[in-house]
Amino acid sequence: MPKGVTSCPPLGSTDGHTNWVASVTTTVIDGRAVAITGGGDRTVRVWDLATGEQVGSSWTGHTNAVRALAMSVLDGRPVVISGGDDNTVRVWELTSGKPVGDPFDLQADSVEALAIAERHGRPVVVAGCYDTTVRVWDLETRQEVMAPLRGHTGPVYAVATTVLDGRWVAVTGGGPVVRVWDLDTGDPVGSPFTGHTGYVSALAVAELTAGHQVVISGGYQTTTRLSDLATGLPVSDLPRSENLEAVTTTVMHGRLVAIICDSNEPTIQVWDLKTFKPTGELFPQHPRTVHAVATAVVDGRQVVVSSCDGGSVRVSDLVVSEPAGKPVRHDAAITAVATTSVAGRPVAVTGGDDETVRVWDLDTGDQVCRPLTDTTGSVTAVAATQVDDRAVAIIGGKDGNVHFWDLTLGKAARPPLTAHHLPITAIAADNTGDPPRAITAGDDKTIRVWDLRTGEETGNPRKSDHRWVHDLATTTLDDQPIALLGRWGGGFRVRDLASNRDTGLQTTGNNGKPVRLVAATVVDGRPIAITTNDDWRDRPMKVWDVITAQQIGQLPTGAVSALAATTVDGHPIAVAASHRTVAAWSLTTFSKISPGIEFPDLVNAVAATPQGHIIVCFDRDIAVLTATRSS
Repeated sequence: MPKGVTSCPPLGSTDGHTNWVASVTTTVIDGRAVAITGGGDRTVRVWDLATGEQVGSSWTGHTNAVRALAMSVLDGRPVVISGGDDNTVRVWELTSGKPVGDPFDLQADSVEALAIAERHGRPVVVAGCYDTTVRVWDLETRQEVMAPLRGHTGPVYAVATTVLDGRWVAVTGGGPVVRVWDLDTGDPVGSPFTGHTGYVSALAVAELTAGHQVVISGGYQTTTRLSDLATGLPVSDLPRSENLEAVTTTVMHGRLVAIICDSNEPTIQVWDLKTFKPTGELFPQHPRTVHAVATAVVDGRQVVVSSCDGGSVRVSDLVVSEPAGKPVRHDAAITAVATTSVAGRPVAVTGGDDETVRVWDLDTGDQVCRPLTDTTGSVTAVAATQVDDRAVAIIGGKDGNVHFWDLTLGKAARPPLTAHHLPITAIAADNTGDPPRAITAGDDKTIRVWDLRTGEETGNPRKSDHRWVHDLATTTLDDQPIALLGRWGGGFRVRDLASNRDTGLQTTGNNGKPVRLVAATVVDGRPIAITTNDDWRDRPMKVWDVITAQQIGQLPTGAVSALAATTVDGHPIAVAASHRTVAAWSLTTFSKISPGIEFPDLVNAVAATPQGHIIVCFDRDIAVLTATRSS
C-alpha cells in the first residue's frame, strides 16, 4: 500500500465486503479504534483500525444493501444503528454484534442517511429516505415521534444533526436544496438553502468559529458550498469539488478542516475551512469512487477511514500542510519511471507527456529537486543509476535526444546527445562495469551505448536488423554487463555493453510477436529475463534463463502495459500492470504472490527496488507500495 495507508481487511485477504461499501463510522472498543462499515453485501462489519483485521463475525439481518450507519448509547451501552434498501432501521450492540430489539419498519423507500439527536431528553434516530421524506423515531420505543417531514423534491441522501440556538435540529439534503428542521416541532427552520444546481448527496455541519456553525454541502454536478447554518446564506465555495460523494470535518493541529471525496478525483482532498484553500491530499488507492469517509485516532495518529464502490476500506494518515494551491504532480500522463538513490535516500524518477522529469523521495513523497524541463517533447524512456556515488538519470524523448541529469545537483550533467534522429524507445543503465554505461534504442532502428562518465559513445551503433527494439534491460552474465534486447520475433538477444556488439546468444525460433516489454533480475545467481509481446492470443509473460536462452516458465496474465523485476530479501519477483491492475509474481514458483490491485486509471509504468518499493504510475499520479517477504 502507499505509505501511511492500511487496508481493511489486510491487503491480500479476501475476507472483506463482497460488494460496494456505502457507509463508515468510527468509535472505540476497549481502548482500540474501530471502524464500522455497511455495504451492498447486506452486512455490517467491525474492523480494528490498528491491524486491519475484522473484529468478530459479520452482522447479518438486513435483506438488502446497507446504506447508512450511526452510533448512539442505549441503556448505558453503545449501539450501532443501520439502515438500507430493505426499508428498515436496525440496532446492534456494538461489543457483541447482537441485534437489539426488532427492526424499525419505516414503511418507506430505502434508508439513505442516518443521524442521532435528542428530543425532550430522549435519543431519536433521524432517517433520510429515498421517497423524499425525513422520519424521526424514538430509539428506545421504536415509535415514530412525528409525522414524516416533507418538502424535499428528491431523495434525501444526506442528514446531520446539531444544536442551534439551544434546540436540536436536523439538516437534510435532498434534491437541489438543504433544509433545516426543528426536531421538537417538526417545523422548518428558516428558508431552504438554495444555490445548488444538482442534487445534494453529502453534507456535514461544523463550528467555523465560536457559535458560528456552517453547513458543507454538495453533490452531483454542483459546487460544494459552505452556508451559514443560522441564515442559510453562502459563506464560500470549494471550487475543486463539483461531484461531492462524501464529506466530514475534524480539527488537526488546531485547524478546522473538511475532508472531501469527489467522484472526479482519485484522491481525498483536505480543505482548511478558515482560509477555504486546499491543505492536503490523501491517496487511499481505492480502485473506484469513494462513497464514505470518517475520522479516527489510531496510536496517537489522526487517520481518515474511507470506503468505495469496489468494496475496499482504507485507513490513511491525515497529513495537513500549509495551505497550498495546485497539488504537486505531473501536468500530463506519466510515461516512464526508474529508481535510484540520492544522498542515501531512495527516489523515483518519472517522465511524462508534460515534457518534464520529476524526482520523488520514496519515503516522504516530496520532490527532491526542481522539475527537469529541458526536453522538447514527451518523455518516452527513463533510466537511473549511480556514477561515482552520484545519482544520474538518463532521459529520452520524442525529440530523439538523450539527456543526462545530475540528480544531486538537479541540473544537466552535460549537453544532450543528438545521435539518435527519431524518438527514443528504450533506455537502460548499468554500473556494474567500469565505466558505468547506458544503452539506448530509438525509432531510427539503432542501438547505442554511452559512457556515463564522459558522455562518449562506446563502439559503433548497431542497426537492429531493420526492425525496431521496443524495450531492453541490463544484467550481468559471467560477471560482465550485458543488455537484453527484445526481439522482433519474440524472446531476446544478448548485447555486450563494453563493445556494443551482439554476443551471439539469443532465443531461437519464432517465440511470438515483437517483444514489447523486457525486465531482468537474478535468481540463485543466474540472470533471468521476463518478456511480453503484442500477441493477444499469447498473453502469458515468458520467463527465460539468460545463460541457456531457454524459456523456463510463464506468468499468466492479461495484456501487459508495464513490467518490472527485482529481488526483495532474496526473493525474485516480477511486477506487471494489466490496464488498471497491478500484481506481483514469484520468479521461483511462477505463481502470483499478490492480489491484483486496481488503480483509478490506466497504469503506464512500474518500477521495483530491492528495498521493496513498488512504484506505480497511472495517469498523472504515483503510488508507492511496499513488498515484503510475508506479502
